[in-house]
Amino acid sequence: MQLLLAAAATTLPLAVRAQEVACGNVEETSCAKTEVQPLPDVESTSVHLWSASASAGISTLDDGPDGSYRALSLTRSVGRGYVRASFMRYHGTLLQADTALPSNYYVGTIGTGGNFDNWVIDGWVSYGRQVYGDIDSSAGQRKSTGPTASDYYALGGDFGRIVTLAPNWYLTSTVAGSFAHGKLLRPAPTGIDLVDLETDEPTWSGTATVRVDHAFGASRRHYIGLSLSRNWTSNAVSQLRFGPPVEEAGSLVPGSLGSKHVADGWFEVGATANMQLTDNLALDLYGTRRFSALVGNTVSAGVSLRKSF
Repeated sequence: MQLLLAAAATTLPLAVRAQEVACGNVEETSCAKTEVQPLPDVESTSVHLWSASASAGISTLDDGPDGSYRALSLTRSVGRGYVRASFMRYHGTLLQADTALPSNYYVGTIGTGGNFDNWVIDGWVSYGRQVYGDIDSSAGQRKSTGPTASDYYALGGDFGRIVTLAPNWYLTSTVAGSFAHGKLLRPAPTGIDLVDLETDEPTWSGTATVRVDHAFGASRRHYIGLSLSRNWTSNAVSQLRFGPPVEEAGSLVPGSLGSKHVADGWFEVGATANMQLTDNLALDLYGTRRFSALVGNTVSAGVSLRKSF
């Protein structure tokens, strides 16, 4: 028997850098570029060393299910760098044959980075839990007959350069890489007496991004930007195969279970806006569109409100 399941990793923006809100590197969401400002490398004159943000966003797969997230983060400035802690809840649904697999991710992330002579660097590590929802198929809804939750962890980093093109115009080029490990619930086919199982889904990802930003306003504290990125993942589609079932403890289980991972690459374009509403309050907006992806194209959007203190 062979089943195809789109692995969540393809909708995960490598853009879940620690500097980019609190999205934590969760596999199924295009959380986003909300706190990335191409400021020149100068010591800040602000007396605010702390900032807190609340974020929310949504991603829509063409002819597929939506995903949404909410996140909170706390950041401490340290010289030209920062340290950040964040927590995110993400809800999404994967489709397997005639079965919908909703789940919630609860992920915490610790990250650090900074701007050093217009060289930017970030690193992060994430840990959380994926909680499986009710399995929805043509036979109706039901609970999992196997696992109900699994661990999720990820780590990654990025490195880039900011170049001043003209007064108030900046070009930022970055490369990023990450590794994530989670599991996928594999519901037993409808009408067959098999227990639900999980497969391990290790995923390597990489991206290269070029972004142009323009600073405007009386104090040049507002930014708008456009970006183009090339993305790659080792696990775009997880291909499940298992052999003839055998009886174990009174239940039929697959004799063998294997998962083949299919790699993919795609392009993504994005737009961002960073607006300084007051001396200590900022609004960040983003929108992205993914093209030429094996599992379908995605439109994502989000908003973040940041308070400095």
